[in-house]
Amino acid sequence: MTAAVEFEYLGTPERPRRRGPLIAAAVVVVIAVLVGGFLWWSDQVRTRATDDLSQVFASAAQRAASGERQVQGTLAYASPMIWSAEVGEDVRADLRALVEASAADVAADLGALREQVATTTVLPWHQEQLRARTELLTLIDAQQARFAGIARDASDIDLVLAGGPLPTGAVSSALRDAGAR
Repeated sequence: MTAAVEFEYLGTPERPRRRGPLIAAAVVVVIAVLVGGFLWWSDQVRTRATDDLSQVFASAAQRAASGERQVQGTLAYASPMIWSAEVGEDVRADLRALVEASAADVAADLGALREQVATTTVLPWHQEQLRARTELLTLIDAQQARFAGIARDASDIDLVLAGGPLPTGAVSSALRDAGAR
């Protein structure tokens, strides 16, 4: 008969795992992902704002230049009769109204472009984009005011003939500083 022998191993009791370092590592990873995501999003907003502002700037400059040609062309066509004493006042008023309507169309188009600029999302820490948006709003406001003035009263010949498209250097510079291509 063989006797059964039981062995009991005495070892060190298993220590509970320390979860502190694992939790800290997980928190660091989550924070890194959040910061990276935030920085990516911020850069996307900055890039999109710069692109949108550049596109609207080009559209506004083009519309102001074509509007200037449109208003001046309408005036050139109608001016011999607008200023003639041989033409009745009702005909002259209708011709002035033609010039005014032409300018009103341009002012309305510029108003739509201004709305695009005003609603462009720019984050507070994107200083270059904020400056570019402000400069572009100032330019569009001045362009719109010029055409709105003509639309109100085309008989103010000084306003109608004064200068063409307004200087765009400040906007160009601001967009370049913002990273526009």
